[in-house]
Amino acid sequence: MGLVTAIAVGIALLILAIVSVTVGTRPTDKSAARMNGGPVSVFVASLAYAIVLTPVIAPAGLNLPTMVLLIVVVALPPIISGLFLRTRTRMGESARRAFDIVGVIASFALLVGILATAGALLSLMGGVNRYLVIAVIGIAVAAYLLARGRQSANRTSRWTLVMAFLIPVLLLIGGAALGSPATIAAPLVPSTEISVGTAFALLLTVVAMGFVDLAIGQVLRAVPNPSKTALRGAVIPAAFVLVFSLGLILLYGGAFVAPSLQAFLLAALPAVGIGFFLFFAVFVLASAADTQLAAASDAGAELSDPGQRHVVSLAIIVVAVVVAMLLPATGQIFIVAALFAAATFGAVLPTLGGGVPDLQPIPGIAVGVVGGIAIALLMGMESALRFESSTAIALFVAFLLAASTSLVVAKRPADEAVPVSD
Repeated sequence: MGLVTAIAVGIALLILAIVSVTVGTRPTDKSAARMNGGPVSVFVASLAYAIVLTPVIAPAGLNLPTMVLLIVVVALPPIISGLFLRTRTRMGESARRAFDIVGVIASFALLVGILATAGALLSLMGGVNRYLVIAVIGIAVAAYLLARGRQSANRTSRWTLVMAFLIPVLLLIGGAALGSPATIAAPLVPSTEISVGTAFALLLTVVAMGFVDLAIGQVLRAVPNPSKTALRGAVIPAAFVLVFSLGLILLYGGAFVAPSLQAFLLAALPAVGIGFFLFFAVFVLASAADTQLAAASDAGAELSDPGQRHVVSLAIIVVAVVVAMLLPATGQIFIVAALFAAATFGAVLPTLGGGVPDLQPIPGIAVGVVGGIAIALLMGMESALRFESSTAIALFVAFLLAASTSLVVAKRPADEAVPVSD
């Protein structure tokens, strides 16, 4: 099985590399539009949320309620990003810089989650070392991005749109042929219900991360019709999750529970079937990873030194690979990044009215993050890192404290003289 995995991974990464390094070699009238990626880049950026959060949801069981939750999870980021697209243009220099720094943290968290998921999936299905998978995919993605930059990530996104629906469609066809539609509403396989607190925590983290999402925001700021692009970018990943989930649900009696015997049945497929699945998985995962790496690298270089994009890219991928190897669960770093994102969301709210363009958000972000961590500690850090009610409360507190602090700070002009008593 190790040989099959190596062949599948090698072919997927080779195709991605060829697609990436040949971008722009044949200029056409559509080259400028494709350089930005458009809805397909938004689709791949949104797909990262499903990749990172599916391992959080799947142990409870992938059934009708969790399928709907996943659809909302992948559709929300582009919608939120589109709604607050103009927020960044209303910020002063310091606020925009803080916003971009937190955006880099969000992209880094998604990148780490994707690499960790890739390692777990290929070690289970392909019988290979998890650390080796994370390192190989991380290095390969960094290599072709260093060669061609963000435009290569946008081009792999277009190819991913085609690749991404191959297995979901096959699953849906197989499920429709072998399963019964009645099991969608009344599953034969028992599964655990997702609690309201967990669902609320997932939605709050996605809303906060969508607000600062760099990969989506960079695309929307560069297209002539951002609302249309955001809508398409929300519909495509939602359709992907719908087709994939329905196929699994129909095929496995109304629910797919992992880890369970069902999950191991996937690994019992013939070698050709496993190889095809692994090829598909590596292609989609690597493309999602390069989208986040490109966004984080671009913003990181602008924040430090625009001439050092290669150095920034290398630093980000090296740290991401190490963290992904050490990470016990993909959702944990996502929650930490969401805490910063929620605080940033609250801290820059006063700019929406346009009356405080020179807002200094750092105090608000600092107070919000510290307050969120304090609440998480009081309610139990372990539960807060597992997407439970305490997670939602910590994020909401971080948002409120950051917003309150920013409103207080914003009432005092920066050049206001402080009276000195005699």
